[in-house]
Amino acid sequence: MPRSSSAGGRDGAAGAPPAASLRAVTARGGALNAAFLTSAEALLLLQGLLATALLGPSAIGLYGVVTTTAITIVALRRVGIDEAFVQQAAENQETEFQRAFGVELAIGLAGSLLIALLAPLLAAAYADVRLLALTLAVAYLPVAFALQAPQWIFFRRMDYLRLRLLQGIVPLVTVLVTVPLLLAGVGVWALVIGPLCAHAAAVLAAALASPYRLRPRLERAAVRRYLRFSWPVFVTGLAALAVAQGQVAVFGLSGDGLAAAGWITLAATLTRYADRADQIVATTIYPAIVRVRDRVDVLEELFAKSNRLTLMWAFPFGAGLVLFGPDLVGFVLGDEWEPAVVLLGGLAAATALQQLGYNWFAFFRARGESRPQAVESAVFAGSFAVLAIPGALAWGSWGFVAGRLACTACVLAVRRAYVRRLLPAVRFGALARRAALPVAAATLPVLGLRLALWGGERPLAQALGELALWTAGLVLATRRFEAGLLRELWGYLRPGGRLDPAATVEA
Repeated sequence: MPRSSSAGGRDGAAGAPPAASLRAVTARGGALNAAFLTSAEALLLLQGLLATALLGPSAIGLYGVVTTTAITIVALRRVGIDEAFVQQAAENQETEFQRAFGVELAIGLAGSLLIALLAPLLAAAYADVRLLALTLAVAYLPVAFALQAPQWIFFRRMDYLRLRLLQGIVPLVTVLVTVPLLLAGVGVWALVIGPLCAHAAAVLAAALASPYRLRPRLERAAVRRYLRFSWPVFVTGLAALAVAQGQVAVFGLSGDGLAAAGWITLAATLTRYADRADQIVATTIYPAIVRVRDRVDVLEELFAKSNRLTLMWAFPFGAGLVLFGPDLVGFVLGDEWEPAVVLLGGLAAATALQQLGYNWFAFFRARGESRPQAVESAVFAGSFAVLAIPGALAWGSWGFVAGRLACTACVLAVRRAYVRRLLPAVRFGALARRAALPVAAATLPVLGLRLALWGGERPLAQALGELALWTAGLVLATRRFEAGLLRELWGYLRPGGRLDPAATVEA
């Protein structure tokens, strides 16, 4: 793609759809994002299950300590520079991109340095010298993500096809490199080498695709402007780091050591897929929210319908792991993972519930308000320290799960208060009841069947039959209870499809 000239770069909202087609573009972008993320996450999930089966709890616990630190610091350095860039309307977009890129790269360098400094501390804390080399080997990640900043340009333009093609490089190359290394017996290092190759390819592709020159500009006024928006996002990342490290540490430093860290890593890895629909929708609708941020009625409709869509995935996913998580462990992963069952079910329930209103922060950030999410994150981290960690120390896995569910209740209370302030017509209870009905309709027959056939261990054939019954019931019940919303979505996705812009949220 040709780059802009030095006098150019003025695209304003270049590539942005006209207002009349904004709904259709957003819906089609959501479908494209869903297809991408579903494919990418399916690949990574299969890789993760293969690694789990081949490496065992101790090796996965070792990798869990490293990646929890690295990935959370990556999230910590992602302080919303991309979202601030999407909001701006500078005359010269190339210059503004270079300013934002300069801030992002500086933060990325600081993040890489922080990971390197933490490496010897982790090795000492867990008394395992292998953590030193593994942690240093992933210290490049914050810089690698910063160098993929050209993706922001296509995000701002709502050019989701090009954006997802660039983002698809990391999961695809990761699997293509990691799986052969795992099968060849490289061990835990396969999980480090694969992503390294993938990020190198993604950085190169982003540089080639960028319409603007990758020349970072560090201008004091721009740095202050971006960081003023971003510091609450940093606090959010810091809270996530505290929770992620806290849950690994409370189990990893227990009597079972790295094996226990492996159990909580498995539970956290699988249950994180509960938020994938939210990520798809939140990413898709953010540029649309920016365009209609002053119209409360449209924002309320967008919030309600986007949450109904995401809860169609989150609630069933959480319920499915609670119902069939023991089967996944017993029939696929093996008996050595049996202690992870309670953690898997408990985190699945907590994570699914926490998706209620999950994308609320995008509505505040689109208005330039990033502080409310920092408040929610601080409450999450504080309640985790007061409830989940003492619960784990006193009563083990069951105490941790109870504390984690109580943390979710605290988070939802804060979230509800903020959402009601911005969007007074939104009702969390109504959204939750609507999402729970299809799950309940699908689950009750399965529980009835289990009760009728109760007689010791369930054979694999019965487990597969129950899963098929549950899935079919869920599909039928969702079609029954959400027919109107699904029909509207299909109207946007049809070629040339566009529904009445005055459509309102269903009762």
